[in-house]
Amino acid sequence: MRCFSCDNLSIKPVCDDCIKDFLTPEMIKKEVGNLEVISFFDYYLTVEFIKSKYTTSGYRVYKFLAQKFIAPFIRAYLEGIKSTPLYLIGVDEDISRGYSNVAQMVHFGSLKSDVKALHNVLRAKNRVKYAGESLEFRLNNPRNFIYKGPKGIDAILIDDTVTTGTTLEQAHRVLKESGVNVHFALTLANAKEGMDY
Repeated sequence: MRCFSCDNLSIKPVCDDCIKDFLTPEMIKKEVGNLEVISFFDYYLTVEFIKSKYTTSGYRVYKFLAQKFIAPFIRAYLEGIKSTPLYLIGVDEDISRGYSNVAQMVHFGSLKSDVKALHNVLRAKNRVKYAGESLEFRLNNPRNFIYKGPKGIDAILIDDTVTTGTTLEQAHRVLKESGVNVHFALTLANAKEGMDY
């Protein structure tokens, strides 16, 4: 197998050198409405990994990122809280490239912990793409999420990237209306508002 980033031989999808050079977590916090969003990386330092979702190798990369960063973070978080059970809910687990990168994050992020993965319960009726679009465009074209999961639960909201926060804010509003107590949102990357991703 070869490293996704440098193409050197590696038994992991990302070699140790590239992990050290490009994947050192920064733990960036951002407030979106009344939702705290925690991201592991600056988008622009990890863009090739985030954009791997558009490639066939993306499945391996997102599985690796979820196991390496999301799962340990969630296990550590669970040690500090008494609220159980806790669920992971992905933002719109759309399968448009043969797999869903967000579903990968939810599934592999929930392994080896007491957190439960809820798949495909928060879907967007409006299939509009926000990548590269302005805040005005995003506000004028809401995703119109529908939640079809259990009510009265505690959850962590999962997405790959936060830019303006409009997607997470819309998702959070729908979950709140359905009686879901969202502790926070967790994303791999934080991109600056208005930038292309």
